[in-house]
Amino acid sequence: MNSPISRRTAAPTWSAEQHRVSARLVRATHNEIDQTQAAALVQSTRTQAVGYVAASALRAVEDLTNMEELALQRSPLGEARYRAIVDTAAGVMAHIVAETGR
Repeated sequence: MNSPISRRTAAPTWSAEQHRVSARLVRATHNEIDQTQAAALVQSTRTQAVGYVAASALRAVEDLTNMEELALQRSPLGEARYRAIVDTAAGVMAHIVAETGR
């Protein structure tokens, strides 16, 4: 899997012996860097998921709006009902998009 954040594989450019840094501190630093990179990848994945769900919801709302327009042409008396149905569906989809980001 190609990752925008490459895993640290090379040794640091400084050594613990040169700067009198304990091995424990070096390990702790590396662990913190690993955790930060992992958190960044999770946030990036969440961002992509929200974008995907939002685009899907937008297409669905667009389709429903087109269907509403066709229904109005066939039966103009149902305008309020069509609008209520489409608005309800759009609201549910907006809620789903918002929940995806949490």
